[in-house]
Amino acid sequence: MFKRVSLLFCACAFMFLAACAGSKSSGGSSYYDDSDDGGGYSSGGGKKGRGGGEDRPPRADELKDAKNEASALTEENHKLAKEIFDLKNKLGMPTDD
Repeated sequence: MFKRVSLLFCACAFMFLAACAGSKSSGGSSYYDDSDDGGGYSSGGGKKGRGGGEDRPPRADELKDAKNEASALTEENHKLAKEIFDLKNKLGMPTDD
């Protein structure tokens, strides 16, 4: 009984921390900053959003590198999910998907 209560408490604490980490400090519900003209690239102030950056679209090699990285991360994610599934089966735990 104590293990279940402890597990429930840990799960609730994790969800609370995850929700707080994902929220904005200003309290707004919009992810994007709508204070400017609304375009992704501007002529004078650089790219709007997280890092500022340069006033140019991404190059083809940068896009290719990002695509390769995303593919590698997706493959790793699938391998880890399969490993978790196999370990849960081995331990006799229910696999809720």
